[in-house]
Amino acid sequence: MDEEVKGKCGKDEEWKDELEKRLQTDDQIVLLALGNVKYQLLSYLNKRKDIEIMKLETRHMKKRDKGTGLKATVTSRSKPDNLQKL
Repeated sequence: MDEEVKGKCGKDEEWKDELEKRLQTDDQIVLLALGNVKYQLLSYLNKRKDIEIMKLETRHMKKRDKGTGLKATVTSRSKPDNLQKL
């Protein structure tokens, strides 16, 4: 996990395909989302048990019309069969 790769999440959902490509490496991936896309991002990450959420941050954007932004740092889990069951 040497590198940190950044990506922006948009309404077009192309970020899902890009995330799948980047998860093949062992890099940490930083995803940035605004508006309703942040809820889609959280839902997607929550459903995927092979993705580990390292850090979540929220902040109010400087321009009030943009609302609250979400910054998620994720990485792929090494072995999905060793996941803990809740």
